[in-house]
Amino acid sequence: MTTDARTDQLRRFAIVVWSVIGVLVLGWAALMVADSVRIIWLPLAFAAGLAFMLNPLVDRLERARVPRLVGTILAFLLAAGVMTAVAVLLVPPIRQQASEFSAQVPSLYDSVVDQLRVISNSLGVDLGPVWTSETIRAWIADPANQVTLQELLGGFGSGAGRILRGVTETLAVVVLAPVLSFYLVMDASRFKRQARDLTPPRHREEVTYVGRQLGTAMGSFVRGQLLVAAFVGVFSSLGMYLIDLPFWLIVGGIAGVLNLIPFVGPFVGGALAAVVALFNGSLSQAVWAVLIFTAVQQTDNHVITPLIHRTRVHLSPLVIVLALIVGGAVAGLLGVLIAVPTTAAVRIVAGHLWRTRMLGESWQEASDAMIEVTEPPERLTAVRRRRDNQDQERLFDTAETRVVVEESDPPT
Repeated sequence: MTTDARTDQLRRFAIVVWSVIGVLVLGWAALMVADSVRIIWLPLAFAAGLAFMLNPLVDRLERARVPRLVGTILAFLLAAGVMTAVAVLLVPPIRQQASEFSAQVPSLYDSVVDQLRVISNSLGVDLGPVWTSETIRAWIADPANQVTLQELLGGFGSGAGRILRGVTETLAVVVLAPVLSFYLVMDASRFKRQARDLTPPRHREEVTYVGRQLGTAMGSFVRGQLLVAAFVGVFSSLGMYLIDLPFWLIVGGIAGVLNLIPFVGPFVGGALAAVVALFNGSLSQAVWAVLIFTAVQQTDNHVITPLIHRTRVHLSPLVIVLALIVGGAVAGLLGVLIAVPTTAAVRIVAGHLWRTRMLGESWQEASDAMIEVTEPPERLTAVRRRRDNQDQERLFDTAETRVVVEESDPPT
């Protein structure tokens, strides 16, 4: 190897090393900046989700010659009306069931104590003196324990005060989400044009193509997760109501909300329903609750999700679970909510670069390998095919009419 070749090899190696170091330093700096302004990420995540939900409606209104500002206002008014109606319908029964639950906490606690005694007796284990609800009331009423109680409440109060302040700040920040989402939806077209104009001309078409794939996949994921969560919440609550489970609406609502996190909602809901049924003293009710949640989960996995998630990124369950764990460890609740879409976005971009640069595939082949497009059910396919045929027939009729008219016109 000549001296010039060895020098070029060392130069390329140095460039690679310094590039890696630069990327790590920039990544560390970006994380520091992101952590310093972490208060904005939660409302921004909600704003992005709301924008993905409403942007298709605004786009349709814009194609119908409705100004985008007017379409955005109409879409947000519609969303506000739907959320108001849901709140009016659900808040009163949830409040009633919550008050009933708080009133039954002592009896539920005594039921747990009784179950523990039965289990310990069957295993031959002596639990010793166990505090019941009456024992706790008597201990609180004893004047000799007032000092200890005040110390406990004081220590809890300081921690609870910090938690309450954090929750209040979070709620205050979340109020910004609709405002941010409004501007995101209203300026979506302009953002796309500006991003395209800022892209170098030789990469403009490719970046536009990958961006369109990202937008389609992310929009499908966000809208699909919200619709699936609504399905799980409604049918879980209905099933718990049919078996006369106490606090059926709270159990179904928790299952629906937690279904925003993949693999979590039905399992937590089923376990919670089984526990409530066992505390209610009904083993058969617990079995029915587990069967209902299993049926809801299977219907979701095999019918609802394939129908709603028309565009999905190929992610294995192992990758999803690892992404949820890492997201929760890094950013808590926000990390859990955005872990899966972020992983899907990284897979789309990294997979596209790998397949097009390293494997020599086309853009379409790279996207087909990563993004799954679910075909509509046969009935919907037939309806769409019939509508397309009718459109083609109208197009042909219009073309033939134009030809006849042109032939009938006298030459000039």
